[in-house]
Amino acid sequence: MTHRFAPTAALLVLAAFSSSVSAQTVLQTDSLEQGQVQLQDDAQVAEAPGRVGRISLVQGKVDIGGDVGLETAPAQVNWPITSRNLLSTAPGARTELRIGSTAIRLDGDSSLEVTELDDDSLRLRLHYGSVSVRVMNVDVVPEFELRTAQATVRLTQPGRLRVDAERERDTSLVSVLDGEAQVDGAGASLTVRAGRAAQVRIEDVRTLQAQRDNFDDWSLTRDQALVAAQSSRHVGTEMTGYEELDRYGSWSTSSDYGSLWTPQVAADWTPYRDGSWTFIAPWGWTWVDNAPWGYAPFHYGRWVQVRDRWAWAPGRIERRPVWSPALVGWVGGSNWNVGFQSHNLAAHGWYPLSPYDRYVPGYRLSSERLRRLNDWRHATRRAQNQPGRHNGLTVVPRDQFGGRGPVIVPRAPRPNRPPQVAPGTPGSAPPPPLVARAGWNRDQRDRRDLLERANVERTGVERMQFEQQARERGEQERLARERNNGERLARERMDGQERALREQGERERMGREFENRNQMDRMRFQVERNDRERMGRERMREQSERNQRQPVMSTGAPVFARPDPRPQSRPESRPESRPESRPTLNAPPRPAAPPQMVAPPAPRPQPSAPAFTPPPRNNDQRAHTDARGVSRVER
Repeated sequence: MTHRFAPTAALLVLAAFSSSVSAQTVLQTDSLEQGQVQLQDDAQVAEAPGRVGRISLVQGKVDIGGDVGLETAPAQVNWPITSRNLLSTAPGARTELRIGSTAIRLDGDSSLEVTELDDDSLRLRLHYGSVSVRVMNVDVVPEFELRTAQATVRLTQPGRLRVDAERERDTSLVSVLDGEAQVDGAGASLTVRAGRAAQVRIEDVRTLQAQRDNFDDWSLTRDQALVAAQSSRHVGTEMTGYEELDRYGSWSTSSDYGSLWTPQVAADWTPYRDGSWTFIAPWGWTWVDNAPWGYAPFHYGRWVQVRDRWAWAPGRIERRPVWSPALVGWVGGSNWNVGFQSHNLAAHGWYPLSPYDRYVPGYRLSSERLRRLNDWRHATRRAQNQPGRHNGLTVVPRDQFGGRGPVIVPRAPRPNRPPQVAPGTPGSAPPPPLVARAGWNRDQRDRRDLLERANVERTGVERMQFEQQARERGEQERLARERNNGERLARERMDGQERALREQGERERMGREFENRNQMDRMRFQVERNDRERMGRERMREQSERNQRQPVMSTGAPVFARPDPRPQSRPESRPESRPESRPTLNAPPRPAAPPQMVAPPAPRPQPSAPAFTPPPRNNDQRAHTDARGVSRVER
């Protein structure tokens, strides 16, 4: 218990001592700035990351913010990308992020958050929209992770993938265009290979064929256009911004500095003079250049003058070089004035560091990384600068570094007389702005430092209370953001459920209509088939009747009638004809013999053919049946 309350007791004693001698505790401006820097160093217990990305392309309306739910600002090329940055694109807009050799492209109407970016991890979260990711380096594969509301995507080998979130309600689609990825979601884990896609919903996962559209074609075209083979031999592929160097400059080799890159600029061009300064935690004042190639040469390596022209020396090739906010030396301070248009103003100035100058960061950096930043294998001779002068010095009034916005260098007034840097002039960077610029200094530690600067006369106990209040306010803001996000997600979920119910009702109605149409079609088909069968039976019956009808001969030849199909008895013997005597003259006529009944002949094998009787011969008898059915015998 004694050890536990010892710090509190010491603070109370310090507070009492401070109140008794408050008239003697007068702090100067310079000492306050040094104390402020010390507070910042004490607050930043973790080392600043050595890997930072950049915005390499902006098409349309693209916004960037410091955290989810906070104020955003228009994005610009070469803006540094680090943890908790949120990028949003309007419909029809596109943007591209580069982190070494890794390319991340965002389609229109999308929102992507960089949840964690440091030396060991690259974690993204797609809130909605479409993103295309290409990973070339095998060392980045285990560090990469992308999350959506329904799925978590990890790479198992270098490749290219496309992720769509909330394009279809409560659905994420992961398409692997090259390589292989592992997709976890809905209680399942599956491996998706090139050419396949995984559709993940809240309760199920299914695989299908990967489809490509114009966004994928655009991403592939960007990859093919940004192949910087020559630059990769001089700086490697993990230096962010290397892909722009081949198009905007040329490479050469120097015995003093090693590889040198000379940009295609005017002869009087000077580094760190066409851009702006912005305060980004935890590094501090960071340079954002206006040139499309102005990222790698201003955050890695050093600048040298060769034959009165500036050239960039990247140094030795490293597997993953260390990023810096700006490799410059600072001059000026509270007692350093420069003439600006007939006015003598306090000023701050900076100049590009050469390989012979030592870089002293204003943020926490390990000794090993500091050694890598200042270790130059090719720096074999000392600088030839004159004492008190620095090549490429740029100076602006000091009050520009205390405002809310960035320091725009091209619009700053130029001094009307060359500034002389006296020996021993402080070389520290300007302090952070008095008022935090909205949307960027979102870290609780940075807000606390900025507020402490406006209350530098507080005692130790009051400062501790002030810090506690700042932490509480930060926690309340975080809870409010989470509550607002939760309410928004709940409303969106309810709207989605209502939309799903309406869609389901519409599908059921269309299904019923389709079933009714099918039933009517089946009934109509059955009626038509019955009619066809009835007509066929009638035709067959008519054909049968025609086949059974007796034929009628139109000739005068005697024919036999078609026999009755019923069997008839035939007489056992045919009566013999008796010869008749010729009649004599004057003899009375003899009565004719009565007709004799003769059975008809047997039917022929072909009933349809009419039966003809051969013509009678002389003295032959012929029997036939007349129309009354009486058989007659003729000779």
